[in-house]
Amino acid sequence: MDASDLKRYVYTRFSKTDRVLYDNNSTYGRWNNPITEMMSGTASTYVVSNAYEGRPDLIAHALYGNASLDWVLIAMNNASDALNWPRAGATIIAPSKSLIASELI
Repeated sequence: MDASDLKRYVYTRFSKTDRVLYDNNSTYGRWNNPITEMMSGTASTYVVSNAYEGRPDLIAHALYGNASLDWVLIAMNNASDALNWPRAGATIIAPSKSLIASELI
């Protein structure tokens, strides 16, 4: 890496983060999702039934009365494979309805 490469990476979210050793690789560590951190104190858990497997939109409708809020559940749970998420029997984190209403209205 030369000086031009270093200059290019100065303005990343990791620029003030210390490097750590993770799985024998030098890295900046795991990025924490600010949405997850903001809502973590007001969330509850929800066990996914067979009927709601792979359907965060149906879970959002059941919890919040609005299927378009499925993105809140996906973001809160760091779902990397949202097309097949969540699996039946999985326990997911769901922010409270009152928090969702106060933040989005």
